[in-house]
Amino acid sequence: MLVSFSLVLSLFCGACSALEQEEITSYVVLTTQNAYPGHSILAAIYIKNNSPELLTIQYVGVHFDWMASDQFFGYDLSDDPVVLSPSADQFLDSISIPLPDDVTSGEHTYLVGIDGLEGTESFSWDSSTFTLFVKDPEQEEYDTLVIQVVSNITASEGKNYQSFTAQSLLGQANTAYDQALAYADQNSWNEAVSMLNNALTYLTQADVEEQKYLAEQSSQEPLLITVGVAAVAIIVIFAVMFFMKRRKTREISPKPKSSDL
Repeated sequence: MLVSFSLVLSLFCGACSALEQEEITSYVVLTTQNAYPGHSILAAIYIKNNSPELLTIQYVGVHFDWMASDQFFGYDLSDDPVVLSPSADQFLDSISIPLPDDVTSGEHTYLVGIDGLEGTESFSWDSSTFTLFVKDPEQEEYDTLVIQVVSNITASEGKNYQSFTAQSLLGQANTAYDQALAYADQNSWNEAVSMLNNALTYLTQADVEEQKYLAEQSSQEPLLITVGVAAVAIIVIFAVMFFMKRRKTREISPKPKSSDL
């Protein structure tokens, strides 16, 4: 069962055994690429028993630096504990960990906490700390748009535009994309998003211009064919007329007199 709880054995159980750090290996595999305030991240927790004793895992949770000092988010396994023999390991099912709306952007630390039994004695164990980078909430729109822009630019470049106007607009889209990357390097997310939207607009206009150009070319083809046929016909007519005229001239030319011979 997934719960938010406090691991209190180490605080109230004076008889708890103290596992050495190396007697358990545990870490979190984050399957969510980006972490934003107000969103959730997917995490799978790995546990390996490095001790010579049987471990009965009753509580497993993740503690982030924005939580209260004894608060963890994870699994209450007390009704169905995970039992690990020496050298055994297990991945627990993925959990969705919510991030507060007001969590600050930047690096945050977290650790894994485990409570259970080593043999018959209670223990409480904390892992070393890991790092999670929480992105600026304004970056979320940028991250979504930049993927779309890259995909659309690649698609447009593959169309091999014939229209000069469409080619020019594709060039402007690439320029806007480069400017967006420059703004992103400066964490100027609003300006970066604006440039990405401009790039999408240019790409849309490029498609429109290319379609107009192809439609115009298509509509001119019958006219060009007609003009071509007419030109050929005129040439043929003139050729025939010229031939007929030369033939007629030959027919009416006077025969030479005998005295001329």
